[in-house]
Amino acid sequence: MEESLFPFVNRTAYDQRALVALNRLAEASVRKEKSRRTRALCYVCGVAGLVAGAFVYRHQAIVGQLLLLYGVLLLLVAISWRSFQLRSSKRQLQRGVTDCRYEFDEDEMLCHTAAGTERYPYDRIYAVVADSEWYAIFLDESHGVILDKQGFTTGDPLSFKSFIGMHTKLPIQEL
Repeated sequence: MEESLFPFVNRTAYDQRALVALNRLAEASVRKEKSRRTRALCYVCGVAGLVAGAFVYRHQAIVGQLLLLYGVLLLLVAISWRSFQLRSSKRQLQRGVTDCRYEFDEDEMLCHTAAGTERYPYDRIYAVVADSEWYAIFLDESHGVILDKQGFTTGDPLSFKSFIGMHTKLPIQEL
């Protein structure tokens, strides 16, 4: 179909910048509590691993070393949480998906990539989050798409905000 048949068309490249934005918006909204709990658990278990490793090392060196290593690894994950999330997002992207064209009509959002076309009815959308440069549309707490506000080839970002809010019946979370 031609782009002009849809009220809104957006092209977004899934590069480092887009994935960083998607993870940041997810962590600030739909994954806020989950990320906080997981990161805190990594800190607690990491410190516990270090303490247990230091205590056990005197009696059983190998077990103590393993506990120390476990503690260090968990603390590294907690400290570099955003980098860990970014690597995880990159692994979830389908092979060859670097450019997406999103088309929005009255019933659904269409996502065209090199891997094919996906259709998402508006009632399947879990949350919509925006900041000054991006819209993130989440299908659940772990899956979403990112739209660069500069990427609208049909329609504009401000009109899109009222359109997507009306069709999803969800408040747009502004960050």
